[in-house]
Amino acid sequence: MDTPKDRPILVAAAFSASGHMTPLLHISEHLVKRGFQVYFITGAEFKASVEKIGATFVENPFQWEQIYFTQAPKVHDETWVMKYIFGDATPHTHRALKETLERVRREHPGCEVVILHESFAGGLGPFVCGAPLPEGYTSLPKAIVFHSSVYASADDQTPPFGPGFRYDPTPENLALWRSTREAMEPGYQGVVAHYNALYQTLGATRPIKDDFLEFVLSLGDATVLATSPSLEYPIRNKPARLRLIGGLPPKPVSPDFAYPVWWPTITSNAALPAGDANKKRVVFVTQGTIHLDYSELLLPTLKALANRADVIVVATLGARGAELEKKPKDDPAWQLPSNALVIDYLPYNALLPYADVFVSNAGYGGFMHGVMNGVPMVLAGALADKGEVCARAEFAGIAINLAAQKPGEDAIGQAVNRVLADEKFKARAMELKKENDEMDALGTFEGIIWEMVGLK
Repeated sequence: MDTPKDRPILVAAAFSASGHMTPLLHISEHLVKRGFQVYFITGAEFKASVEKIGATFVENPFQWEQIYFTQAPKVHDETWVMKYIFGDATPHTHRALKETLERVRREHPGCEVVILHESFAGGLGPFVCGAPLPEGYTSLPKAIVFHSSVYASADDQTPPFGPGFRYDPTPENLALWRSTREAMEPGYQGVVAHYNALYQTLGATRPIKDDFLEFVLSLGDATVLATSPSLEYPIRNKPARLRLIGGLPPKPVSPDFAYPVWWPTITSNAALPAGDANKKRVVFVTQGTIHLDYSELLLPTLKALANRADVIVVATLGARGAELEKKPKDDPAWQLPSNALVIDYLPYNALLPYADVFVSNAGYGGFMHGVMNGVPMVLAGALADKGEVCARAEFAGIAINLAAQKPGEDAIGQAVNRVLADEKFKARAMELKKENDEMDALGTFEGIIWEMVGLK
């Protein structure tokens, strides 16, 4: 049996956005409870969250939001984000990682160290490309890359990452996927050139030569995704380092959370017996936390279901203090429907156990919350990785994919009605929840750490 001195010191780094940071923090909380000491590098806005779990907070000073919300192109360009948000975070994260590893060597001489690196944190890549090691190290510590999104591969038998193509490997689609990859290649070559220039300033001696996304996912000794095989496309020639560990278990709602005054409407409805004529179906809708244009999904969902007396619609605005316009500019006659309950912020795990359908813009974290609560979904979204999430959810049978950033009231209403009427969606959601629960994500991740230090 291991003793505290056997446990390696863990140095975690995550890009300073909730969707990237939160899953790795969830894992780190488990590891702290299991007796590991964790140093966690991320943005200052997460300092309290890191310290609350008992980890040592290390600040990454890069302020990506100021850049994104003032300089990003009006038409979303993922390669711009790769270069000037994730890429330009690299020097800051790399310095913080190097300094933290040196600190760990001073504070824990002789102890094994394992790096837990969220895939887009940015700190590990320069070391892999030859940048000088931290003082006190003759080799780079073992590293686990944790990826908080779908798996991306250069395999031409799967759709290219980005467009959100459905998985259907017909000869015609294979040709389309190849030509699309070729069309996208110049953009990603620009990303690689940007990273290589940054890496050179940090002392790297070797350029990135691989497909960019494959490079990001191959930086460590293990690449971990908190998902299950059924939620991914078939992976040919699966890399030995790739580990699917199952979705992270739902976290209990904080006892400090102040529930809204209307919360008894939800709990009293849930308490009614099945078949009671007064029992209503619950639809939960979110616009996520970054792309907060409520006209795209949230408002159309409220409007689409406004006349459903048998439905309660709960909408979370995704930001504390946020409010809906009482009279939207594009519809000044609109009023909040009587069956709608709106709140600025609501933990997914508070409402999802009561939900019959989850309508979301397909952020990966929200999607996996739906999976782990066994809730079928209606998904829309095309920006960032959202089209890919939509396509995989449809492939897995847990969701209807609206395949649009702004799908419209009719499409949303029809999709919600279909999920409510067809029991196969709920049945499949429960199958996928069971598959992921049984994989024991937290225990499996801990086991990979022990593999890294040769004790398993």
